[in-house]
Amino acid sequence: MALVLDYALRVTRELGLSGESSCVDRDKPVRVYIAVDGELPAHPGLHVALLWTRSHGWAIAVEEPGGSELKVVAHLGGVVEPPPATVARWVRRQLAAGPAPAGHVA
Repeated sequence: MALVLDYALRVTRELGLSGESSCVDRDKPVRVYIAVDGELPAHPGLHVALLWTRSHGWAIAVEEPGGSELKVVAHLGGVVEPPPATVARWVRRQLAAGPAPAGHVA
């Protein structure tokens, strides 16, 4: 568990975030939630979160109106634990990208 906590902290720092709006769910499967500053151009006005699981790696999700559900809109793909700098670059690209074509998941 300590390795997951350290990894999540390194990703949070690489994104320039404080980690105040982040958590690690220790239940099986272990999950990481990191609130991200900014919004996705294809999902204006919705809060953005970075999610991680050991089986799926990193994903970006938006908080549906009402705040009860997260909708995954992009997966990083590749290795499950890429270097924190790789994760941060990917998140920044997603935040800067234009709207995705209908039905497309980045």
